[in-house]
Amino acid sequence: MELITEFAVEYRNWILFTHIAGSIIAIGAVTATDLLLLFFKLKPGLISVISRVAPILSIQVWLGLILISLSGFLLFIPLEGLEQYWLFKLKMLLVLGLFLNGIFLNVWVTPKFSELAPEWEQKTPRVKKFMVIAGISTTVSFVCWWSVVVIMKVFY
Repeated sequence: MELITEFAVEYRNWILFTHIAGSIIAIGAVTATDLLLLFFKLKPGLISVISRVAPILSIQVWLGLILISLSGFLLFIPLEGLEQYWLFKLKMLLVLGLFLNGIFLNVWVTPKFSELAPEWEQKTPRVKKFMVIAGISTTVSFVCWWSVVVIMKVFY
């Protein structure tokens, strides 16, 4: 553990850069996905394009989440008492929410999105139900990611 602490102190600037870069990578993909979904509401005929792009953006979100998790761990180790701050606890709760919501989005929403693409324009009951669930999950993702970024601004 001492070796990790020494590494974290010596390379703090690079670790912080990685932390911020991971956030930029992820929030860029989240924002792009949300804008695509909004655009899709206006142009439902583009469902097949969006269903192909969403998994690629999902990989980008996971890459960003992994980068901020690993770098965040390295930033946290040398800072004793950080876990006492309510803002840090809130950020960790948001990151946990991002992980859980990300799993849901990847395991259920993205595959279902592709499955429902052929019947999208008919607005079947399955599509309507899916839109509500996916909309809630996407909103949770968007709000959590942007909240994490705002909290990072306060900490760094």
